[in-house]
Amino acid sequence: MNELIIPPSPELSSEQILALGGYAKALGQARNMPRSHLLAGNLQSKKKGHGLELHEIRPYAISDEARHIDWRVTARTGEAHTRIYTEDSEHRTLVVLSLSTDAYFGTQTTFISTRLAQLAALISWRCYAQREPVGLAVHAGTAQLTPIIRDWQQFGQQLAESTLIEQREQCSPVFSLPHLAHLRGYSVIVLSDQLSVADNSQAAFAQLAQHNRVHWLAVDDPNTFQLPDGEYLFAHRSGSKAIQVNTQQKQQAQSRHQQQRQRLDEYLSGLGILHLTFSVDDSPVAIARELLLRGVIH
Repeated sequence: MNELIIPPSPELSSEQILALGGYAKALGQARNMPRSHLLAGNLQSKKKGHGLELHEIRPYAISDEARHIDWRVTARTGEAHTRIYTEDSEHRTLVVLSLSTDAYFGTQTTFISTRLAQLAALISWRCYAQREPVGLAVHAGTAQLTPIIRDWQQFGQQLAESTLIEQREQCSPVFSLPHLAHLRGYSVIVLSDQLSVADNSQAAFAQLAQHNRVHWLAVDDPNTFQLPDGEYLFAHRSGSKAIQVNTQQKQQAQSRHQQQRQRLDEYLSGLGILHLTFSVDDSPVAIARELLLRGVIH
């Protein structure tokens, strides 16, 4: 367990990713519906899916039910429109791992990029243990999309590569949607340290949130702005660079970070997306159990 929290290296191997499958299977059971909910008349379905999902809004046909008329669209267009629903009877999950340059950093336990990759592995393996289809989209240096994971060896290699420090130079400071706006009825779990969504992705992201159950999970390092004043040596592509850090710089950086996080939280809240932030010093298994309790994973 200690090597889970503090890996020997922030660059994980595919074997370390694959080993997380055992931890995912042992997370326990999802929270049962409280008895008070049952007494209140809410019945728990045995079906696994997200229930009724809005499929499309189209012009009203004589065979449509009047109760499904969308009055807003009808009033706007002057023509009766109806909402068409489909029933989702199966959990389908897509894990989206998107890292910024700053993710390849940590002060005590490991890098943020490492912890997010571990969480991506645990969530994916949990879906596998529950016999639920799961896909993976990785934006860490290069963009890769696997609609349904079938080759788990390749999956391990893909996540391991996302933790390589050399990927840092190709990462973006903003979240960009990897062509996912067409999805319907998915549980989409975004794992990212990025603090904003690219302007050219916001319309697609809003569409994704409208037709899917989306969660945004972040990891940060609480000690980032507590470093002692002094000179620090940072590695980059051309070697290393010495940077002088003082109290005023740390306070200004922390203030900017908090403002950016607040704006992101307000943006996601406006789309109905739950935004959760965890510490990089937390055990990835403990975080996964918290996600299980909150109903983010099953």
